[in-house]
Amino acid sequence: MKKCLLLILLLPNLFLAQKNKSTTLGKTTLEELKMEFYAKDSSAAAVVLYEQVNRYPDENNKEIPKIDYYYRIKIFDKSAFDLADIEIYLREEEKLNSVSAITYNLTETGSLSKKYLSQKNIFTLTKENGWKSKKFTLPEIKEGSVIEYTYSVSSPYLVIDDWHFQSDIPKIKSNFHAAVLANYKYNIKINGFKKLDRNNSDVIKECVYVEGIGHGSCITYDFGMDDIPAFEEEDYMLSKKNYLSKLIFDLKSKTGYDGIITNYTTSWKEADKKLKKYFFNNQTSKKSFFKKVLPDTILTKPNALERAKDIYSFIQKHYTWNGDNWRNSDAKVKKAFDQKSGDVGEINLSLFNSLMASNIDVKLVVLSTRNNGLTSKLYPVIFDYNYLIVQAVIKDKVYYLDATNKFSPFGEIPFKAINGEARVLDFKEESYWVKLKPIYRTSINNIVRLKLTENDDLKGTIAIQRSGFYAKNQRQYLNPLTEKKHIENFEDQHINMEVDEYKVINQNDLNKKLIEHYKVSIHNDNNTFGQITINPIFLGRLKKNPFKLKERKYPVDFGYTRTENYSLALQIPDGYTVDQLPKDIAIGLPNEGGTYTYKVMHNGNIISVFSKFTINKRIFSNEEYFALKEFYNQIINSEKTLIRLKKK
Repeated sequence: MKKCLLLILLLPNLFLAQKNKSTTLGKTTLEELKMEFYAKDSSAAAVVLYEQVNRYPDENNKEIPKIDYYYRIKIFDKSAFDLADIEIYLREEEKLNSVSAITYNLTETGSLSKKYLSQKNIFTLTKENGWKSKKFTLPEIKEGSVIEYTYSVSSPYLVIDDWHFQSDIPKIKSNFHAAVLANYKYNIKINGFKKLDRNNSDVIKECVYVEGIGHGSCITYDFGMDDIPAFEEEDYMLSKKNYLSKLIFDLKSKTGYDGIITNYTTSWKEADKKLKKYFFNNQTSKKSFFKKVLPDTILTKPNALERAKDIYSFIQKHYTWNGDNWRNSDAKVKKAFDQKSGDVGEINLSLFNSLMASNIDVKLVVLSTRNNGLTSKLYPVIFDYNYLIVQAVIKDKVYYLDATNKFSPFGEIPFKAINGEARVLDFKEESYWVKLKPIYRTSINNIVRLKLTENDDLKGTIAIQRSGFYAKNQRQYLNPLTEKKHIENFEDQHINMEVDEYKVINQNDLNKKLIEHYKVSIHNDNNTFGQITINPIFLGRLKKNPFKLKERKYPVDFGYTRTENYSLALQIPDGYTVDQLPKDIAIGLPNEGGTYTYKVMHNGNIISVFSKFTINKRIFSNEEYFALKEFYNQIINSEKTLIRLKKK
């Protein structure tokens, strides 16, 4: 998260007792080196034994805040060796001081050996936008090593960086300490599902003396967690930023010595004004330019919806998205239009201006993408937003538009934009929140017609119909491929299947279902002692449960509802009898969350198989997790069952 970076006013004689909370090297013990695994997570490749940060004014550097960091980590497995590669990011005015690091190993005699980091092995790297970094690697890392390192950063900024109690490896103890002047107020938030084990704050009176003004107070903070489990990512979740246990400080206000209060978190009304003034770079009033470049055949269309669709298609085809999200104030739509390439902001600001030029009622919508994290509604943090789309209102119907993807139909937002609530910016009235959702139902229909031949192979046809996100994703996949390459990929995904003919329908008509036809031959090698076994699910079989955790504390977020249908008509020759068929099954999720049905019928020489899988809710709570996990287990077991035929 980007935060307000403001220089601190330097003050003399600041309270310095907080400095004593910092930790020095030399805490590693033989017991830690002899540890073979972490008892509370035996599968962990490493564990943080102890870590802490301590922020306090530095009396040796004009009272500029100093942040001391300390880490001690046990490494069990070579897969965690990258934990010894340390990179420290620094803002433009920040300085790195006092880097020290030691690798501890056991000797053959069972004693403790130390290998110190050489200062010449600390390297400086230059980053973009005023950032830089220092990088070093601890020496002689082995399985069983303990690494210990400490460093300090001098930072003349009011920003207090987030402190992550939780990470991808477990931690035994993690502490955060800070001392700040009482005239600086912060919004403090604890993110995640684990509660603090230590949560203390105190006011220290007369910790500051400013000549000519008098004494002032300080506030000290002590936060800590123990026995923190590793965060485990899983399918169907939003960004882990939303769920990691961490401490967040956002500057709220500063009270000057004259008593005047400066607010840094303001009302949403003020935030909306700042968004318009500073983040759109005067690019919201370019409709005259786009009125000139848009074809007259579009602008003169009397039907507003058709006019809007044509403008959307024009911008969509004109631009190639450069892969960057909204970069706030850097947008330059005229230059981007000439280059036929732009970021999310430039493309969708061009769409916004073009729709305005054709007298369509439009507004801008800012949001945070799924991998960027949810935005806060409690107080404005305008730097949380990294994406921009357009709202169009035509005959009282609301459409949300994003022209960056050439395969999204009019009115369909990208999957990455389905993330909590978005902010509709109304610069005349009051801005407001909306919850975005898809307007097209996402579904896939697999229709398989096969005949068992005399040599026990299968021949027939496959038709696949897709709509919604399934169609958009498949169009995007097909676009750069030749037909030959697509057939090769299809055959690689479906072992023993050969494609004899292929045809695709509606590939470029985004408003219609995408349909693919295959003529196939399938080699069947499951023929022994006069018996043939066939798994009737030739497409889309669920083989792996995406839900494996013993406990999941965060919700399951599918993003959109979906339906998957499968039908098979299998014709068997007269020389065979049916010995075994899969059993029918019908199961459902609680709270009408979804259903799965599987039905098999045998009539004459035709075996018919039907299955239908639906997810009817976008979000499932963690209380519904075990039902969802079992739901998928039963589907996997059902789709493993076989048809068995015998020769007469």
